[in-house]
Amino acid sequence: MNKRILVISSLLTLGFFGANAHAVDVHATFNELDQDSNGTLSEAEAGEDAVLHENFSQIDTNQDGQLSLDEFKKFIQ
Repeated sequence: MNKRILVISSLLTLGFFGANAHAVDVHATFNELDQDSNGTLSEAEAGEDAVLHENFSQIDTNQDGQLSLDEFKKFIQ
């Protein structure tokens, strides 16, 4: 139920505040997944999201085994 509320809130925010809210949402999502707060997502951290996990090697464009915020943003857009 909490996930449903979060998704609905995110959709309302995006609808009311447009592109700037989307940018904030991308940062918030990345930071939430970055459990060790080191500024990158490991494959284990990305594994919390099925889509990220399935596409990890394609998203990791520099093939360093970590997803940077820039790589994450490019994938989301």
